[in-house]
This record gives sequence, C-alpha cells and structure tokens, in this order.
Amino acid sequence: MDTRSASAMQQGLEEDLYHRVSEYESIGAFSPAEKVAAEMAERFVFDHVALKDDEIFWERAKANFTDQQILELVTLIGFCLGMGRVLTVLNIANDCPLNLTVDPDEDPTYYAHG
Repeated sequence: MDTRSASAMQQGLEEDLYHRVSEYESIGAFSPAEKVAAEMAERFVFDHVALKDDEIFWERAKANFTDQQILELVTLIGFCLGMGRVLTVLNIANDCPLNLTVDPDEDPTYYAHG
C-alpha cells in the first residue's frame, strides 16, 4: 500500500522507510511483531484462503499477539482493504497515487489512483 498518514509522518516515519515498507522482512527496521502484522496484511490481501489454513503462520502470530489483538488486526486489515476498494469503485478521494507494480523501478509510470 502506498498511502501516507500525516500523523505517522509527524511521528517520525521517514520517507525512505515509507518507500521500503514492502521490504519489511529484510530491511531490519521492524520488530518481529511488526513483521508478522505486515505479513498478515499482505497475505490477507493477496491470498486469504491460504492464510486461513497456515498453522505455522498462526503459531507465529500467537507468539506475538493475543487472540484479541489478532482479531483487531485482521478486522482493521479487512476494513482498510474494503474501504480502499469502495473509494476506488466510487471514484472518491483519488488524490493519492498507488503504485501497482511489484517493483516500482520496473515501470514507475504505472500508477492508479485510489
């Protein structure tokens, strides 16, 4: 996801880290819990069916979060995904370009708004 939170930027989210969030597993900037949350979001968006049955992932999730926190994370992820799609379908709030390539260097001109 390539969107900015003004409050996150005010609280110290640096531009370089913002552009490298998709590299959460390898850049060393995130805690183990943050990595699990990022993986949860990524997998929920791209392959929620496989995520549902991945016992190894859920063991890692439960090692980092309570059941209540897992419920809240998945609910927030679903809400954000759903709202993004609603805004796109209704063509609302198209002031934030989203990079649709896996590798922005591959085609930096390929953007959609949403």
